[in-house]
Amino acid sequence: MRGMLRHARLLASLAVALALAAGASWGGAQDDPTATLRDLLDRGFYNAAAQLEGPRVVEAAPNDAEAHLLYARAARLTGDVPTARAAFDEAVALRAAAGVPEDARLQRERGLLLAAEGDVDGALAALEAAFAASGAYGAAMDLARVAWRDGRTDAALDAFARAAETEEGAREPWPHLNRGRILGRAGDVDAALEALGRAVTVAEAQGRTSLGAPSPALVEAHYRIGTLLQARGELARAEAAYRTARSLDPNYPPALQALDALARGGDEGPPDAE
Repeated sequence: MRGMLRHARLLASLAVALALAAGASWGGAQDDPTATLRDLLDRGFYNAAAQLEGPRVVEAAPNDAEAHLLYARAARLTGDVPTARAAFDEAVALRAAAGVPEDARLQRERGLLLAAEGDVDGALAALEAAFAASGAYGAAMDLARVAWRDGRTDAALDAFARAAETEEGAREPWPHLNRGRILGRAGDVDAALEALGRAVTVAEAQGRTSLGAPSPALVEAHYRIGTLLQARGELARAEAAYRTARSLDPNYPPALQALDALARGGDEGPPDAE
């Protein structure tokens, strides 16, 4: 029954995604055969992009390197790594045949694909090249995440710091939040609190999200500040941080659980936010 429900939901989401994308980019698709595929990816409809629109576009435009590159991204995002690799290699071959040099976007996709294939060294090298060529926040964040997942915390800390120094990153709390998470787990409490405090400052400066809710990074940063304070016995300050997180998001489970544990006087530590 659950499998049938998941299948039904997937079919419904694919239908909705294609309808939305077709309505949004019908005019542009006349001139750009990849417009609908690009629109689906931008909207986050990865299954529709990978399973329906991607195959359609590469069949209709087999010599369009951009179509293959977008299809590779869609397949990677849905976990179909072999299809992603085949589409990416075709995009590279088509670009090379046309004399188009590699750019930061191609290098970034290569890095993410190599990471999905388990080649972390190759992934980091490609993502470093992508960031060097573009100076883009997203490339630095991808570099940091790949390093972090592989346990290369020094490299991750460095890449998150570089992400925060970009023009876009200066407005984003996530690099600071992630540095705080890494430093906290490494036991460098003072540095972690400094990074989390910076995340709070940046998130507060940006205000609420487009939906009127506080930034999830702001909520988590206050919660993680509480966990660090609690770990070193500053229970009153920890409780205040948890209450701030709860006031921003009354349904944030880690803060609710942490406050409940403090109220009961238990010895268990706060739950992880992940």
